[in-house]
Amino acid sequence: MALTKEDIWAVADRLDAEGKTPTLAAVRKALGSGSFTTISEAMREWRERKKMVADRAQEAGPMPPDLDDAVSRFAQEVWVKATEMAKAEVAKLVHEYAEARKEWDNERQELEAVAEDMSSALDECHAQMEEDRAAFNDLVRQRVEMEALVIQLKEQVRENEARIEELRQENQRLHDLLRHIGKGEA
Repeated sequence: MALTKEDIWAVADRLDAEGKTPTLAAVRKALGSGSFTTISEAMREWRERKKMVADRAQEAGPMPPDLDDAVSRFAQEVWVKATEMAKAEVAKLVHEYAEARKEWDNERQELEAVAEDMSSALDECHAQMEEDRAAFNDLVRQRVEMEALVIQLKEQVRENEARIEELRQENQRLHDLLRHIGKGEA
């Protein structure tokens, strides 16, 4: 970024106001960079402007005491008014801050209440989930028991079917024997 003469003049004015001589080296050091050629040209204009202001002030002569007093009174009145305005602005800002703080506190309390309700609801959900898990585990256990019972009953059915078949065969054999005996007597 190129330095402007306004940048250089601002640094020179500041150094001068601080009671330091705004030499080329002092201005360059305060700026942190810049060529001596650029700074030298700007400083030549700065010195001319400063001399011109000093010459005009000398030509005008000292300020008349009445005018000096009037300017002083006017400056005091401006200062009092500026202070009053600043205090009023500070009071307004303090009031606005207090109102905003109340609103934030109310919102925070509402959010804390919502969070507490949600926490309670979550606890209830966890409790219900545990109950449902226990009921589900009970149903799973019952299903396993039922499946075991079905297997046992199927086994009994097979055994009964096998026994029925044995009895049917025994019945058929006895039937055949009785028929054979009945034919032999006749």
